[in-house]
Amino acid sequence: MNLINSLALMSLLSLAACGPSGNKALQDANASTSQVANTLDDISKTIRTVQETANQVKAFSEDMAVTGERVKSIQGVELLGSSQWEYRVVETGNEDGLESELNQLGQKNWELVGVIARKGQERFVFKRPKK
Repeated sequence: MNLINSLALMSLLSLAACGPSGNKALQDANASTSQVANTLDDISKTIRTVQETANQVKAFSEDMAVTGERVKSIQGVELLGSSQWEYRVVETGNEDGLESELNQLGQKNWELVGVIARKGQERFVFKRPKK
């Protein structure tokens, strides 16, 4: 028998010894004991939830540490700011051959990065990594 149950039992026995006048007190004691038990149950559930959350955070942290080590070991990846680009500007003169010229540039790995429109003429700006 745990401590709370023992205390509740002793209180109930004391109140029962008081006779009819202790009946109301006995009912109040029963209600209080029930409330204490419910509160302790809620506290127990909260503690279990906190423990589960802590375990999940720990597992996530361990996963991130492993992932970080994997990223460090990758070789041959181009990092930000480490590339050199070459640019090309193509003016639109004759729209009949424009599509063909754009397809040829795409096959040579040129990427359209902007369009400049001035005085009725458009210029296409392309870039690709320097070779």
